[in-house]
Amino acid sequence: MAVRTWVGRFSVVDGRVQEEGPWLGSLIRQRPDDDPDELYILVEPAIAGREEYASQLVDVIARLYKRDPLSLTGALVRAMKAAHEHLRDWNQKSLKEHRVGAGASCLTLRGTEAYLAQAGPSLAYVRAADGEFRRIAAPGDAFADALGIADPFEPQLTRLPLAPGDLVMLASTSLDAIAPADHIERILARGADDALPEMYLLCRDRPQFSLVLLSCFEPELEAPPEFLTRAGEAAAAVDAAEGGAAARTSVAAEPVGVAPEPARAALAVGSFDLPRRPVPEQVREITASTAPAPAAGVRLRGTNATRRYKRSTGGIVPQFRVPRLALFGALALVVLGVVAWLTIPGRVQQDREQRFATLVSDARAANARAQATGDPGAKRQLLTTAQTDLVDAAKIHPANGEVTALKSDVGAAINVLDAVYEIKGWTTIADLSQQVASSLSVTTAVVGGGNAYFLDVNGRRVLRLPLDGSAPAETILQDGGLAGFATASRPVQIAWSEQAKSLIIIDEKRQAFAYVPGDGKRILPLTVRNSAAWGGVDAIAVSGGNLYLLDVKSNQVWRYLPGAGGFDSERTGLLDQADLSKTYELAVGQDVYLLDANAGIRRFVGKAETPFTLAGIDMPLVSPAALSVLPGSNRLVVADRGNKRVVVASAERAFLRQIVSPAFTDLRSVSVDEGKNIIYVLNGDTLMKAPFPP
Repeated sequence: MAVRTWVGRFSVVDGRVQEEGPWLGSLIRQRPDDDPDELYILVEPAIAGREEYASQLVDVIARLYKRDPLSLTGALVRAMKAAHEHLRDWNQKSLKEHRVGAGASCLTLRGTEAYLAQAGPSLAYVRAADGEFRRIAAPGDAFADALGIADPFEPQLTRLPLAPGDLVMLASTSLDAIAPADHIERILARGADDALPEMYLLCRDRPQFSLVLLSCFEPELEAPPEFLTRAGEAAAAVDAAEGGAAARTSVAAEPVGVAPEPARAALAVGSFDLPRRPVPEQVREITASTAPAPAAGVRLRGTNATRRYKRSTGGIVPQFRVPRLALFGALALVVLGVVAWLTIPGRVQQDREQRFATLVSDARAANARAQATGDPGAKRQLLTTAQTDLVDAAKIHPANGEVTALKSDVGAAINVLDAVYEIKGWTTIADLSQQVASSLSVTTAVVGGGNAYFLDVNGRRVLRLPLDGSAPAETILQDGGLAGFATASRPVQIAWSEQAKSLIIIDEKRQAFAYVPGDGKRILPLTVRNSAAWGGVDAIAVSGGNLYLLDVKSNQVWRYLPGAGGFDSERTGLLDQADLSKTYELAVGQDVYLLDANAGIRRFVGKAETPFTLAGIDMPLVSPAALSVLPGSNRLVVADRGNKRVVVASAERAFLRQIVSPAFTDLRSVSVDEGKNIIYVLNGDTLMKAPFPP
């Protein structure tokens, strides 16, 4: 009997269930002179906050696998390695804290031949028909082993020979936090028909989740009618032995529930060796034996003959009788059809008009409430609702004047709320890749004192570039270089101090230095008390002459007051019981602001955190960087790298403006000189400037 496979799958995307989602994809590959094979891909981000890259990896793996002429395993491994190199190349051009990694489980299948390839955080379960159960995961499931991160990269390949009753399940790794392995085993033991809905009920509350369930089975054959079986042939032999119709008459006369005599049945079957007759002949015999006796004067011509009656006219024609009940039923259907034809179109039209009027009324009311509210977040929600209603209304009456006018009003209000300011005319100050001969990878840029300063990770140094373009970029501090009487190690953080008119630098050995531009171009060591007690140096900022330091390991932001020779003062912790494990950028104004990989911008007033929702923004931030507070207006400026824009917000969490440009191909950092009203943007290795919009 042929063995078959069945695959069921689902994805939960932002609380909604669908067959496939951003993390889950599938395809069928048909190669010449070979059976088609199937591929199921489940990808998930290795760290939260990078979900948008998972869907891109699904597409890359699927596209490369489909084009590859190699075998199942060869095409699968090559597709995963190519996706890894694609993501790794992107990571090498990005900031360390913005690196992206992903876990993947890919199942390829042809007939009963299946292979599972896994890398990074991944999860699969296999339950064999004999009850054997195992959990399969890649040997390394940490961020360092993920696609785009691991070096070297080699996916784990597992062969899965399938037999009837086997189940294979791929799932997001968050399943480990939902149910233990023994609970999953009990669910899979119930079979595919019950396991898939059980898994959905178990995981439907997760905001993002994907699952694939493969079942191997033998299709069940339908039982043939009794008279086509060997038992039917034996029964026919009994009938023939005892005289056909006479035997049937005697049997029919027996009371219901009386079993036939065993000896007689055995004799009928065992004493005669009747030749096997064709099945159609048996069917015709059974039909004839159960038909009523023909009426007198009627002659049946052939097995399937139609009854015919003689008429005085001499012709022989078929005679049809229509039951009265069928006639009345047909007449009723005709009447109902006429009534429906007359009434339903009018009702449908009435319902359409009523729905149209409701949509327009709701859109008009939502637009009015949006214009009246001062809350940008509520305004956007109301305008979006009005826009959706008007789109549906336009499907009913596309040329309606009121709908057109309302769509124009709502669109104009949304455009005002979007606050898009496009800059096309940028002035290039310098392309650092053309001025610096050695390897260059700039991650941070700050502006102050007529200069731009860059932290070069590859060169392990700090560069200075005059903003007027009067001189090329030069190195002011390098790993192993002298700074006064101290030897510097690799610089890790820089910040401009407007009060001291100097650049503050901290190296990986937690030494602090100050670079004072001018004729002397001095660089001096600074004292920072108790720096050895820091858990880490993840970001720094200078505001009001004070030094602020983000220490993720200690879940704290430290403040140092200026003192003799630097910051020789007791540190003060500014936060109270805050989880900073995903934060990576710091800015200080009247309050403390952090960039978080999951939450975006976080605001701390005093020691307590206050929600920062960017009310009114059209799209949430994706991979934000270079957060700064403008001291004159207390506005926030952040480079939204994922959306290729610069976002300006108020200190109280409201979205104010977004700056876009075709030049933002690799947005890395942004600084604003509020006094001169100039915005500086580092795009790749190129520093550009333009007037800063009000």
